[in-house]
Order: sequence, then C-alpha cells, then structure tokens
Amino acid sequence: MKGKNLRTGLLILAAVLLLALMAGCGKNDPSVLKLPEHTASTNAAPQETPAPLTPLGDRFCRVGQETIPESNLFSFILTSANYDPQQGLLLQLSYTNKSTNRSFLVTLDYLAVNGYMQDTAFAAPVAAGQSGTGEIRIEADSLRSAGISSVDELVLYPYIYDDSVPAGQGDLVDGAFSFYPTGLTAKTVVYPVRQRTPQEATFLDNTFATVVILSAAENAAGDVDVNCYLENKSDRLLNFAWKDVSINGTPVSTTEEAVVASRMRRYATLTVPAGELSAQGITSPGEVSFRMVGTPLSGLMTSPLFEQQGTYRFAATPDTSTGTDTDPGDEPELEPAATPDTAVPETATPAPTTVIYTSPTSAHKKNAKNGYVSKEGVNMRSGPDTKYKKVKSDIPENTAVVLYELQNGWWFLKCDGKYGYIRQDMIHQGKAPKATEPPSEAGEEGKAQKGAVATRSKAAMRAEADKDSKCLTELGDGKELTVYYKTKGKDGKTWYYVSDGKHKGFIRSDLVKVKGKVPSK
Repeated sequence: MKGKNLRTGLLILAAVLLLALMAGCGKNDPSVLKLPEHTASTNAAPQETPAPLTPLGDRFCRVGQETIPESNLFSFILTSANYDPQQGLLLQLSYTNKSTNRSFLVTLDYLAVNGYMQDTAFAAPVAAGQSGTGEIRIEADSLRSAGISSVDELVLYPYIYDDSVPAGQGDLVDGAFSFYPTGLTAKTVVYPVRQRTPQEATFLDNTFATVVILSAAENAAGDVDVNCYLENKSDRLLNFAWKDVSINGTPVSTTEEAVVASRMRRYATLTVPAGELSAQGITSPGEVSFRMVGTPLSGLMTSPLFEQQGTYRFAATPDTSTGTDTDPGDEPELEPAATPDTAVPETATPAPTTVIYTSPTSAHKKNAKNGYVSKEGVNMRSGPDTKYKKVKSDIPENTAVVLYELQNGWWFLKCDGKYGYIRQDMIHQGKAPKATEPPSEAGEEGKAQKGAVATRSKAAMRAEADKDSKCLTELGDGKELTVYYKTKGKDGKTWYYVSDGKHKGFIRSDLVKVKGKVPSK
C-alpha cells in the first residue's frame, strides 16, 4: 500500500513540474531574439535584446575547427584558408542562424594579413533557421605589394547584426578574431616593412597615425594616382578620409576613404580621374593638396581624432639606374618597338622595398616550382635589385632552379644549393630542356665571318628570324659581330645568325655589314 501511494505521489509531483515548465516555456528561451521594450507593440510582453558577445580579440582560433562567435543565436566559421603565391588567398566561410524568428546580416568588409588591411566587401543575409557558405579571395598582387609571401597572421573583422531593430541594439558581434595558419603567434609574427620610394614624403605623423605619400603621378590613362601608406597607431578602428582635394591649386570633387584597424597598416590610392582634370581645365599636374581626416568608427567618439592639410609636389622622373654595376647578367631585357630594327626601353618605376629572404619559409617550400635559367652568364643576387651583392655569377643557360616567390620582377629561388634572386625575364618555369647541338658556326671557308652593325639607329637582336620574335638585346651602330650563317625569315627577308660576345641571335641582314661571304642554312 505504501509503495502504491509513493508511486502516485511521484506521478502527481512530475505532473506539477511538467506544468510549471510548460508555463515558463519561451520566457527565457535564448534562441529567440527579442525586440527592445520601447519598440514593442502595446499588446506585446516586455522583451529584451541579448547582450553582444565578447570578441575573441587576439585569441588563437583554429581554422575550420572553431566558430566565431559561438552562441545560441548564430555561428560563423572560417572553414579553410588557402594561400598560393600566384593565385592569392582564398577563404571559405560557413554560417548558421540559430534564431527561430529573426534574420541576421553577416558582413566582413575588410581583414588584415600580416598587419596589412585588405578590402573584402563580403555581405550575406541569413534567414531564421538557415545556413550558408561563402568565400573571400584576396588577389596575389595585393598581398605581394604589401611584401606578404606567407600568411602568418589573419585577422577577421566580422559584423553580425539584426537590422530590424535600432542601430546598435541588434548587434551580435563586432570584433577582431585572429588566426595563425603557419603556427606562429601574435608575438612571433613579423610584419613586412613598408614600401619606400625616392619620391616619398611624410604627410602626417603623430601619436595616433602616420600618413606617407609614396608617389604621385599621372598614369597611362591620364588619371592622377596619389599612392599612400597609412598606419593606425591608436587603439580604435579609424577611417582615413581625403577631403578638399585640389590639383595645381584647383579644387576637384574627388574624395576617398580607407579603414585601418587598430595597430594595423594599409596601402591606399587616391585617384583623380582624367575626366575630372579635363573638366577643371587642369593640364600638366604638378602638385596635389588635400586634408587628411581620421575619425574613429568605434566607441562613443564621433569627432575626428586628427586633421591635417598639406601639399605634395610631384617628383621629377626618377633616375632608375641602380648604381655603377651594369653587368648584363642581370640587367633588364629591352622590349623592341614596332619596327624590326629598333628597341626602345620604357622607364621603369622604382620597386618597393620588400622582405629579403635568405632561406625559404615553409610556405615557400610548399608552393615551390621547377624552373631554369633562360640566358647565358646570369647573376644571382642577395636581394631583388642589382644594388645587392652577387651570390653566384655567370650561371649557365638551362641551369635548373627551384622557384619560391616572385618579388617586383625578381624570382627568389634556389640554384646549385644557394638561395638568392634572379630577374624574372632570365628565368623560365618548368623543367630545363635537354641539351641540343648548337647551330653550325662555320662559314664556307671553315670559319665564322666578321661583321658590324650598320644602322643609324639601334638594331634588335632577336631569338628567331622573325620581326615579332623576342628581342634579346639592342646593338648600336658599329657594334662588332661574329656572323655564322644566313637564313630566310618568316617575313621573307634574309636574317643573319650572329653573336656579339654575350648574346647569340638573329639580325636582319640589311642591318649588318659583313667582310666575307656568309653561307646559307
């Protein structure tokens, strides 16, 4: 009897508890995002907006394994981060809205790679109970221009919110989340040094920020490009804005903005379109003036943190020589002009300062490629410029190399057990070709003939007997040559196969004066 009464009592108690739970269901359900009290209808019960989640900040997040943020309402995951020196950085994202009756918007307007900001402009609405995926690609050129060759630190700045409630009251997260794909930490990552140019001038430098104008000039389209380096030294997200822009003292309507996160850097370009210059009657731009304004994008402060007006005068075309070392083993190749007998060099722009590697990183080794030297007597240097010392000289043509990274027209590579840099136009990708017999160098009398360039302009020596073939070098009037044989080119004209002592190739016969008889081939 006692056992029966005990069971009955337990059943009654369970029923009472169940009714109590049912009565309270929904009042404290964290999966339901509720409107703030002052926006609810008069018939609705008081509701609350969940407090924003605490950002992870510099906490290490494992790619593909950890959600940012993880909550009862929303999850956002960086599922993979793949970097290739030629293709760039590809991020794969996934996200889930766990709410039963609210839609959210997940945005990621920018991120930072090794301390340098990159624009992404990613945005995706996610309906209640729905999931989605997305991807973000950062081009290799953008990373390379910042001196980045290995993604050691990746900082995401996602903003997830419900825009159906008043601004700031539907925010779930607005913070920074750091990843270290190569195993480094916030204390061991080394940010690349900034670009430096002969024309640069410091526009602003205070306790909050640094702004350097690296260069300013007209581009090929007639626009004026003002290339700048921005650094945020503050503990706030800053918006850098170019305002009151004028060219040669004439105001233009152009403005520009760039966001830089705390302790981060970026490169940005203010571009004044050619149409704007024409509309204002501006010709031969020589100086640019503007007001730089830095305004916080987070916190209660909405007034500018700093403002500064200044003028930058365009530098004259810089001397592109790199010293007295003019060894042709690593001098640039000159592209030919339209006519077959001339080759006109273009003025090169100064290369930015980049990270100088003495040995390959793990990312370099992972993405290494085969290559070979495509010229005879090539030099390898300790940095990507002829101003750096030679690591190895007179490298034979077709020597196999291991290619790691292309920096400003120079390959960082391994050759005969040594690491260094060789110009891009002296390297071919792929496996070195098998050795072939060189063309006969004997004339009818059993020896090559002597000759000389005979033209008032420079003659182009080409890789093949064709006016559209690659120009190997250009030779001035009177340059002595060794002439081996003659052949008919694709243009129907006669070409000589010659050597100037450093290069071997073809020159059109009417541009060469030969002392003896040249055999045909």
